[in-house]
Amino acid sequence: MAGGVGDRDRLIQRLTQLGPEQGAQVQQLIQEVQNSLAPTPSHAAPPPSPAEWRSELMACRARVWPAPDPAGLLVGPDVMILTDGHAGTIVRDHGARTLPGSVAASLMLLCQTIIMAQNAVDAQELSRLQQQRITANSTSLSDIEPVQ
Repeated sequence: MAGGVGDRDRLIQRLTQLGPEQGAQVQQLIQEVQNSLAPTPSHAAPPPSPAEWRSELMACRARVWPAPDPAGLLVGPDVMILTDGHAGTIVRDHGARTLPGSVAASLMLLCQTIIMAQNAVDAQELSRLQQQRITANSTSLSDIEPVQ
């Protein structure tokens, strides 16, 4: 995990290739990361400020694995967050940190909300494009001179 950006990118790619029924693999990864964590040293980097954290979360992309083994992935500019709603881990280039259960649950909801919002935006965009096509076709057809 502490290998750097290339390792993080490969892990993200591997996770996003999992099928919707493979959430158990994400849950297992959360446990493996948590089991490998050493206690946080007192000289560790300070946690991000609330404004930095909010900015990071606002920039996140999300992936959700539904039942039977629910899990979520948030990928921001500097963090990767894995959660199953009960346990969670924040992975950064300089290390990882375990999340309290309440935060893991909130981040799972955030994953689901981002996915629902993206689907809604996609549906609106599709509807807008269909309407443009209908309007364009109607305009084009109205320009055709009738055959006499």
